[in-house]
Amino acid sequence: MAIVRNTSYTWMQRNRGAEPTVLFDENAHSADCAYANPEAELLLHFKREAVQICIQELPVEFREMIVLRELEGMSYREIAEAAAVPVGTVVSRLARARKRLEQCLIPRSIGHAG
Repeated sequence: MAIVRNTSYTWMQRNRGAEPTVLFDENAHSADCAYANPEAELLLHFKREAVQICIQELPVEFREMIVLRELEGMSYREIAEAAAVPVGTVVSRLARARKRLEQCLIPRSIGHAG
C-alpha cells in the first residue's frame, strides 16, 4: 500500500493540472437509489455532494486518513504502515479531519439556519 501511495503522490505532482479531476457519481452507479422517492433522492444527492466537496477541501494528510479509514475500511495500524507514520499520528489526523469535516458540513446541511 505504501508503494501505491508514494507512486500516486509522485504521479500527482508531475501531472497536476494536466488531468481534470473526475468525481465518481455514486447516484448513477447505486442500485438502491432506484427505490427512493424523488425528494429523498435529491436530498441524498445534495448530502453526498456536500461530503465530496468537504473531503476535497481537506489538506492532503487529513484527506488521506479519512479515505483510508472511512472509505477503504483500513485499521489504524494498516493506515500507519501505508502512510509510514506512527499510529498516534493516524489517530490525531483522523480526529482533526473529522472535526474539519463536521465544520464544513454543518453550514451545508439542508435546513440549517445560518
